[in-house]
Amino acid sequence: MNQQNLKRSLSFLDLYSLGVAALIGTGIFVLTGIAAKPAGAGLFLSFLIAGGIAICTALSFAELSAMYPQAGASYVYCKKAFSTLGQGTGNLVASVVGWTLMTQYIVVGAAVWLGFGLYAQFFLPGLSVTFWAVILGVLTVTLLYLGISFSKSVINLLVIVKVFALLLFVVLGILHPQLAMPIHQTPFLPQGFGGLMAAAAIIAFGQIHIDAITTVAEEAKNPYRDIPRATVWAIATVVVLYALVGWVSVTLVPTDVLPTLKAPLASALNVVTSGWASSFVAAAGIAATITSGLGCMIGGPRVGLAMAREGQLWSSFGKIHTKFKSPSTATLITGAFAILLTLTGNLSLVASAGVFTALMVFIAVNVAVIILRYKEKHTKRPFKIPGGLLFPILGIAGTIVELFYLDPKAILMGAAWMVTGIIVYFFFKKAGTHQSFDSMTDHKKV
Repeated sequence: MNQQNLKRSLSFLDLYSLGVAALIGTGIFVLTGIAAKPAGAGLFLSFLIAGGIAICTALSFAELSAMYPQAGASYVYCKKAFSTLGQGTGNLVASVVGWTLMTQYIVVGAAVWLGFGLYAQFFLPGLSVTFWAVILGVLTVTLLYLGISFSKSVINLLVIVKVFALLLFVVLGILHPQLAMPIHQTPFLPQGFGGLMAAAAIIAFGQIHIDAITTVAEEAKNPYRDIPRATVWAIATVVVLYALVGWVSVTLVPTDVLPTLKAPLASALNVVTSGWASSFVAAAGIAATITSGLGCMIGGPRVGLAMAREGQLWSSFGKIHTKFKSPSTATLITGAFAILLTLTGNLSLVASAGVFTALMVFIAVNVAVIILRYKEKHTKRPFKIPGGLLFPILGIAGTIVELFYLDPKAILMGAAWMVTGIIVYFFFKKAGTHQSFDSMTDHKKV
């Protein structure tokens, strides 16, 4: 296949902004209320637990992205790592990871758009959540079709709005608490440790796109330097903000009331302001879901592009628009499936299914780091995780624990997609379209 290249136009600030855009969205503005039910006043601890696990995996992404700065991210990393155990093993694992990852972006994109619908109803309650979700889906796909250079301007602007809104929420909540501090509330952990972890599994939805930056490595101006730095700084920023919001939320609204609010953060501020702040936070919630949707849907087409280059998906996924330099066909296909998924209207189930697929990919990426540390000891690593293999191992262990607390229906839905990925792999293998890994990774130094 004649491989076309994506345009390198993203600076460190663009990459950092993209990471924050993907990570701050429905997870904090909508699912905070849902997570408060099992976690109780310990909600902030659930945010820290989920954040700690995410940071461990983010470090693995940072190391691998510096080694292999290409579109496809997890797909490329797993292909390289597991191929050291045998070419067939590498092909199969990478294909399933790539398919799962692409599915994850579609599923989570749909969930984010449904979250947008909930906040849109804060201003215009007469129209359904699904209606607003479909509208945002169409707008998102259109922006991404026009190329990342155009989309990044929108992302950078809206990221400023939503970060400011979260800081406003935290400051007003600290200055005007309505309830005791979380650690002084009774019961502090109504469902014990299990409740904390169940909430962490829900919150993980807001942190599953720690790979958003690595999927656009082929479009970074200086990927070896900027991709690892942007990944670590973006997840660190988000974890701190999430924990602060978790602490403040339960000092404004009782934990048995918070889960009943459609727009929990905006509604919580109604108890301490005359309405201007809650309206601004609601508007920021809309901005958050717009940018999060963009961040989510950027990744899927690029994974499809990487797979198509190897003959593991239809060649149409590998087409790059001659003018906009975007993976145009893959963007339209993945966007269409995400829009169809919003028609279910079930935010909780769709979000949980996205978490399951993401967590499975995270396990594979952490394992890939471990394998390459032994099999590719002398390969240059522009960024290397400190502490040996401690963080990848903690990432694997924490992720497995989170899996146990997911909705069983979501696990079945995610598992079905992974099985489908295996079927797709053998379909293309039988068709004889697979290419060698070396042909895919033979790219120019940047």
